Amino acid sequence: MLAAGTLLTGCSQKISMGNMPSVVQNGLKSQFPNAVNLEWEKNGDLFEAEFDVNQQEYAALVDATGKVVAVKQEIDATQLPAPIQQQIQTSHQDYALDDAEKVERNGQVFYQVELQKTMSELKQVYTAEGASSPEAFWD
Repeated sequence: MLAAGTLLTGCSQKISMGNMPSVVQNGLKSQFPNAVNLEWEKNGDLFEAEFDVNQQEYAALVDATGKVVAVKQEIDATQLPAPIQQQIQTSHQDYALDDAEKVERNGQVFYQVELQKTMSELKQVYTAEGASSPEAFWD
């Protein structure tokens, strides 16, 4: 998990569609055939795609073989599981929810939130049960 977190926070560089390996592009398109507004970056050994499907924002990490290894989807706060909403209200009542995302990686689902208050931002990753997760926050 630490290695994945390091890859997600390391240096990245934008890549034009013409310079993207076709196996990587095809891997993403097979899982997300309706992806539009596609932008690519290289993060370590992985390729990160940012795109929209049905006017909803997504990001995916794809390895050099074309395997989608992680997917992040922007969600509305009302789509957060109730235990996470309760945890935020209990532990961070002085913060306002700025962003919420659902992350699927290695067959597991996590939820990450950005919370803000005056001059402060907090990034948290939770399990569906509302517990803090050791999973690295994916920016």
